[in-house]
Amino acid sequence: MVASTNITGSYLDQGSFNYDDLTSVRFGDVEGLHVFLFENGRQHQVFYEQLADRNILITKYPLYDADPSNLDDWLFVHNDEHQRIASELNLPNPFNLLDSDWNVEDDFYNWMSIHVTMHQQIEEALTA
Repeated sequence: MVASTNITGSYLDQGSFNYDDLTSVRFGDVEGLHVFLFENGRQHQVFYEQLADRNILITKYPLYDADPSNLDDWLFVHNDEHQRIASELNLPNPFNLLDSDWNVEDDFYNWMSIHVTMHQQIEEALTA
């Protein structure tokens, strides 16, 4: 697990993101969801900064500012950010993050699994 207050490049420079916080959240666990949302926001900030360092500018959304009781807007902008990142890095068109119902346990876990794979693909592309 990487702990750093210097977000820019800190994860990529040290070799790995903290994927545990993206995969350990349990269905219905609001506190775990807060941990997930924070780590996800940190990783997206690194993606944004690494792309900007390559003169690739994408729309930056406030992914840290999510309300766990109403994630519809967050899911929409989060999906948009993933679509744009995948396009800029020539990654396969990612799974539409809006196609899952987070109120259905199997959908929730499927979404989490696919989402972490997307982050791993982005990290790999940025470190290639």
